[in-house]
Amino acid sequence: MRIPVEVRPDFIEKVARRTDPLGAVEELVWNSLDADATEVHIELELDDFNGVHAVVVSDNGHGIPPATVESAFKGMGGSWKRTASGTESGRQLHGRHGYGRFRVLALGSSAMWTSVSDGPGGRSEVVIRFQDGDSDFDVDERVPASSSKPGTVVRVTGEALRKQRLTADRAREELTSRLAMYLSKYPTATVWWRGTALDPSEAIQGDPFEEELDIDIDTGGPGPLLRIVEWKNKPPRRELLICDAVGVHRVTLLAQIQAPDFYFTAYVLWDKFANLTDHDLLEGEFEHSDSLLGATVKAARARLRAYFREQERERTRKLVQQWILEGIYPYSGKPSGPVEEAERETFNEVASLISRQLKGPRAARRTQMVLLREALRRQPAAMPKVLDELFGLSGPQKERLEDLVDRTPLANLIAANAETVDRIDALNTLRELLFEFDTRYTLREKDQLHRMLEKELWIFGDEYSHAVSEIGLTKALNRHLPRLEGRAVPQQQVQLHNGTSGRLDLLLSCVSGAGRTKQHLVVELKRPRTVLSEKEVAQINSYAYAVTTDERYRHDDETRWEFWLVGNSIDDVVQWQYPDGYVKNDARVTIRIVTWGAIIDACEERLRNQRERLDYASDQTRSIEYAQRVHADADVVPLLASREDDSA
Repeated sequence: MRIPVEVRPDFIEKVARRTDPLGAVEELVWNSLDADATEVHIELELDDFNGVHAVVVSDNGHGIPPATVESAFKGMGGSWKRTASGTESGRQLHGRHGYGRFRVLALGSSAMWTSVSDGPGGRSEVVIRFQDGDSDFDVDERVPASSSKPGTVVRVTGEALRKQRLTADRAREELTSRLAMYLSKYPTATVWWRGTALDPSEAIQGDPFEEELDIDIDTGGPGPLLRIVEWKNKPPRRELLICDAVGVHRVTLLAQIQAPDFYFTAYVLWDKFANLTDHDLLEGEFEHSDSLLGATVKAARARLRAYFREQERERTRKLVQQWILEGIYPYSGKPSGPVEEAERETFNEVASLISRQLKGPRAARRTQMVLLREALRRQPAAMPKVLDELFGLSGPQKERLEDLVDRTPLANLIAANAETVDRIDALNTLRELLFEFDTRYTLREKDQLHRMLEKELWIFGDEYSHAVSEIGLTKALNRHLPRLEGRAVPQQQVQLHNGTSGRLDLLLSCVSGAGRTKQHLVVELKRPRTVLSEKEVAQINSYAYAVTTDERYRHDDETRWEFWLVGNSIDDVVQWQYPDGYVKNDARVTIRIVTWGAIIDACEERLRNQRERLDYASDQTRSIEYAQRVHADADVVPLLASREDDSA
């Protein structure tokens, strides 16, 4: 007998889903379970090259009665399962739409059903064959049956696009997750994968989490139930399986959440989803938040994110306790303030995220922890890239790291913390270079000290945003011209009172007071071994006089100029003449004599609270590290390193 297929070929192609061989196996298993099978066996017949020659699914169910073959295979829809309340033994039915048989095309081009059943006329056997591209099913009926027991064997051979994937271990694991709810509900049913029984209880980690979802839609009764099952081994994909109330899988979606190192499958169970099919996916039903499916998927994913954030915090807490006991945690005591608290929170999350990559003996892991802390303090934005280069992070790990460092308030707190540490190290580096006997006589003014200070403008005040080094007086005032708001001024050379030209060591600028008040700071630097005498005072005075009497500046009342003469020590006569250090101080011009000691002391006082909160103290090793990282172009590391060698 030949049974014609009363559907168009393009529809068959649509429901076959040829790229999903495991889904085809799952569909055959559901058919077996719907036939009240208690034993379902899945076998792969391999060829000489370990390729999949045939896929065989057999069961001990009630079989396919010959009288029902034509109605079951002829067309689409009208399945007997649609009107049935369940199987003969009372189990929940899966199939209801009558087109699952075409899924075999994902397993091969030729399929054969051999089914034995009991009926009024005794036991009979029916053999059904289907070939890809044919428009008919071939049916042979045999009475009496050749087999002594009822059941069905489906054997699929021929070419299929991706059926070789069935040989991977993950295929069994994924099928276990898809059947887990059903097999847990009906323990009398057993599914065997290549001789091994699928046992969800052995694969499940801990107890499943369950919670009724609030989907913001009046459902007239209980809402959908979210069940989260965590696995001991990583599944191929993180899936969100939409099921009926019993747990019979209807629709497969991706979870689409970030939860690194958590192996789970999420199930949504609801009687209102009993009639869902893959067609609801093709029609995009889950994308419409005002539909039952769309609202449920949205609520399920939101709860999944919240659940795994909670799980991540708990896992992190346990890991931190373990690290403390092992002596590798790079912090001690309680956080000293909100900045360190924020830093520790982020460190804990990052370290937890890459905990599997932290390997080796205790000392090595302690070093890795310290390096991770320093990277977080100094360059949090670059951390994902750095850690990826070190540990080869997975895609989800990199996404999670980027999400962490993109938290603006937290990143700002960490950056502020790193800035404080850098400033403490900078001051200690300057002290080493300016006051130690060896370095104070070898430190060069222009290409070393000037170059360093160009990157440390905060030393002269946080308000200064930019500076230039070794600039002539004429160029300095020409830089000031744009600030005079278009006022006509002559272009001319600026000269000192003795007719010579002058050069400024450092010129710093800032704008304050809603952009109305401009301020320039001229810093005249002297070598550490130079004592500031009347000669140096006369020099800074001449600079100030040349600027303040220049026609381009004379009538500008909105700009202040400060002139600092800076050195290690001040001559006694100069100290007697200017006991407070100010040569001139009025509304427009300030001329000041100041020592490096006073400047560094003032900076340290500004940083005192932060330093105490961080409990951080710089030393020679940290000064060298800082100079290498920030001031390599100033070539001061050899000066610092030579001192370290001498003290060793």
